[in-house]
Amino acid sequence: MPIWLRALAAQIIALIPALAAMQFAGPPGWPWTFVLLQSLAAAMAAPLLGLPRWWIPIQAAFLPALAVLLRLQLPPVIYLAGFVLLWLVFRSNTRERVPLYLSNRATWEALDQFVEDYASPSFLDLGSGLGGTLRHLAQRHPGGRFNGVESAPLPFLISRLRLLRLDNAHVRLGDLWREDLGRFNLVYAFLSPEPMPALWRKALAEMREGALFVSNSFAVPDTAPTQVLTLNDKRGTRLFIYRMGASATQAAPRFQNK
Repeated sequence: MPIWLRALAAQIIALIPALAAMQFAGPPGWPWTFVLLQSLAAAMAAPLLGLPRWWIPIQAAFLPALAVLLRLQLPPVIYLAGFVLLWLVFRSNTRERVPLYLSNRATWEALDQFVEDYASPSFLDLGSGLGGTLRHLAQRHPGGRFNGVESAPLPFLISRLRLLRLDNAHVRLGDLWREDLGRFNLVYAFLSPEPMPALWRKALAEMREGALFVSNSFAVPDTAPTQVLTLNDKRGTRLFIYRMGASATQAAPRFQNK
């Protein structure tokens, strides 16, 4: 079941206990009591329907936010503009089940070490967001080739503008599943747990022996990484490193924890 359909189902299912409880609550404060009960029920239903944890606060806040907006009686164009903006930023959530995660500077500096392992680095950022990773690496390694793919229109536009003056960096608007991973010796992803099994199968089928697949925060299920690099940042970022091909069981390059 698509994630948006599960999110909608959680809201609909939550109506049942909320309406049942209101039979005993009485008229005083009925609208807001109902909103609170329905929001709590939707948040509880989210994990039962297999929604990621970050959907729980979204489910809880949906009906209260809708009720507040209705009371404000804003012009319809405001709602349309808000919907369009959300679609431009979070389009990949519904299609690829991937929220907008941004890599931090500690991750950029760790990726520097991976890139330096190749004489002619070719790097691909799957879900390149605002282009910060590509911009950093392209500036630090002018002899390399740094590509990104982003499916959300607004982040893509921002990253395209940020990379205009860099001849060795390019981002395209599109589907990461249509990208040929075999053209790169280092593939980086900061996605979510949902696409990792399918992405790993794609990496095994396309990436060359000796190439590195690096996943930020989300490990490949049932597959031991060649190395796990823990960064010294506020959230304790972990990079899961997988060396492709026959050498996959050998030690990864001697990267040091940041």
